[in-house]
Amino acid sequence: MRSAFESSSKVVSAPVMPLPGSVSSALYLLFLVVRVVVYFAKLCVSMSITSVTTFSATVVVCCLVIPYTNAFSIRELIKGGKRTSDATPVSCPTWHPFQCPNGDCVPIKYLCDGSPDCGDEYDENKSMCTAATRPPVEETASFLKALLNAHGNDFLVKVFGPKASNQLKGMGGVDKVAVALSQSPTIDAFGAEMNFTEDEVEKMTDLMAEIASGSNAGLTNNEAADFRFFVQKLHETGFF
Repeated sequence: MRSAFESSSKVVSAPVMPLPGSVSSALYLLFLVVRVVVYFAKLCVSMSITSVTTFSATVVVCCLVIPYTNAFSIRELIKGGKRTSDATPVSCPTWHPFQCPNGDCVPIKYLCDGSPDCGDEYDENKSMCTAATRPPVEETASFLKALLNAHGNDFLVKVFGPKASNQLKGMGGVDKVAVALSQSPTIDAFGAEMNFTEDEVEKMTDLMAEIASGSNAGLTNNEAADFRFFVQKLHETGFF
């Protein structure tokens, strides 16, 4: 014997109509919710109380899942967690390809040259210009994870101090540290962002200076060799 739901499902249908591309995602989501509510209202007319309860539970689950379909990534961390821009997208020409936050378009060669060209001076943003000379954040994060996988979850305690235990948990995690290493102009700025003490910053500076000069600085040969390439990159870009 077929249930009330099986019988009613043949009677009521809820086709989803395509929306114009100009409709925002928020409006589209609202549209879907309204259609679902109407659809369920029609079903309730021919369904038993038990079936209605089951369907209501399904609706709640769907509504809870929809907002979390997009996973957070390091790219969002770099942007401060904001996925979209409120500004209207501007298509910059190939000869002025860099788009400023206010919509201005400037040549790549004019970035970080000491003379502001964006109306908001973003092309001379200190953090951005520092990051431009460092390895990409994604590569830095992968490098730190590789070090931890090769030498243990607490390896970077030898570099950053006790806050770096358990895969840099006390410093906000690998991704946060990767961003800070990429955009902090100096080791002092990095230490301030990580809430390091002066003593911790001094120890980190001494260790990195020794590693960059070819010394093991208390690390094993393998640890020092693995870490040296990145330390030299930091040194070349004025980190310490």
